[in-house]
Parts: sequence; structure tokens; C-alpha cells
Amino acid sequence: MEKLIKRYIKKDDPETLHDLRVYARKVLSNLEKKGKIDLGLKELLKKSSKLRDTDVLLEICKNKKAKKYLKQKHKKLRKKFLKWLKDFKSLVITLEPQKHKEISLKKCKEILSESFLNKDEKSLHKIRIEIKKCRYTNPKYEKKFKLLQDTLGKMHDYYNCERLLLKLNQNPKTAVKKKLKWLKKAEKKRIKVLKVLDS
Repeated sequence: MEKLIKRYIKKDDPETLHDLRVYARKVLSNLEKKGKIDLGLKELLKKSSKLRDTDVLLEICKNKKAKKYLKQKHKKLRKKFLKWLKDFKSLVITLEPQKHKEISLKKCKEILSESFLNKDEKSLHKIRIEIKKCRYTNPKYEKKFKLLQDTLGKMHDYYNCERLLLKLNQNPKTAVKKKLKWLKKAEKKRIKVLKVLDS
């Protein structure tokens, strides 16, 4: 963790930030199983969320005006995050006993029972969060759920690109096209996962 933090402070690298966030999620997930939480890591994810979004959008939004806007935004967000990161402290506390929000396989099937194609972005984002819970509480099917979650994530990235382009009065045609492409892929994966859960 310290190595990753030092590396990111030294060099603005999207992959290092991504690795930092993945590491934080893994540690938090393992702690949660023991009824604990690391408040420092939870805050790290919160503080770096918008910065990570700009990294992703810089990669997929090819529009010049959008890139210029994102680079400026990224610079401000990174400066703010680095200031916070230099004082980062891990703080593990024990949570009060509570029922974990586990999702049964039956509930996961219900979530995947309807087509993604006629749902709006808000609904799909909620479904993606539910799929993430399915993934963590049904280890047997974790890889299947992860692939589905990632595909919906790609679709969400292009949706964000589309919104940004509209905000900047730019043509979002390519972003819309790619968003729909990933939506169709997610729909195919939904059907496959549902068949596996039913077998």
C-alpha cells in the first residue's frame, strides 16, 4: 500500500491509481468478513472516485474540447487528492454486530430476469451495484458476475462521456454508439449468466 501511494505521489499514472483503489477494495472486503472496517481506506476510495472517473473519460472521450476540459479538471482533482494522500492514515475499527446484506442466488436471478435493453441508465447503475453484491456473496459464480459487472461498467463510462459531450455542446454520436454496443454485450452476458444460474 505504501509503495503504491509513494508511486502515485511521484508520478501521475492512471494505472497506479486504479491499483491503489483495487487494493483498498480487496482489503475492505476481507475486513468486512471479520466485522471490521478501515476508515482510511474507505475515505481513500471516496476521495479518489472523481479523479478515477476523469482518468477513464480521458481514455475514452476522444473529443478535443472534452479532453481539454478533463485535463483541467484532472489537474485540480489530483492536486486536492495528493494533499490528502500525504497525510493518509489507516484506521481499522470493529463494527457493531449487524446482519450482512447478503444476496441469495434466488434474488440474483430475479435481478437478472428482465432485459437490460429497455432500462434507463439509473436503473442499470442500481442493477450493477446489486450484481456486485451477488458477486461477493456467491463465490461459486464470482467470475460470471464480475464479467457482467465490468461490461455494464464500460457502458456506464460511455454514458458519462455522452453526458460530458452534451454539457460541452459537442456531438455525442460516437459515445452513444459505443454505449449501445456495450449495452448489447451486457444483455448477451445477462442471458448467459441466467442460464448458468438456472442449470
